Amino acid sequence: MVSLRDLEHLVETSRSRRIKIIVRFRDTKYLITIDGEIKATDINGTKVPWSRAFQQPPHVVLSTYKIDKIDVMCGDDLVATYSSFNDLVKSVGKHGC
Repeated sequence: MVSLRDLEHLVETSRSRRIKIIVRFRDTKYLITIDGEIKATDINGTKVPWSRAFQQPPHVVLSTYKIDKIDVMCGDDLVATYSSFNDLVKSVGKHGC
């Protein structure tokens, strides 16, 4: 279960360390992108309305949708890849630009 506290921590970490976190799911064409804010994007990285992409709040989506992979980016460079949200939360503090 993804907590609001963990999600807030990721948003703050992405803002302070200037990283972008991209969460890809198995059963949808939409992604969650965290780069100082939480937003829904399509596979091209274009921001889309949250209500069109997902029907639940971010922490519920992250808890219930099957995650394909989570990429941590510094600019255009891939810094790390994770297969679970918990692994990301445990080690996101060591990444930065």
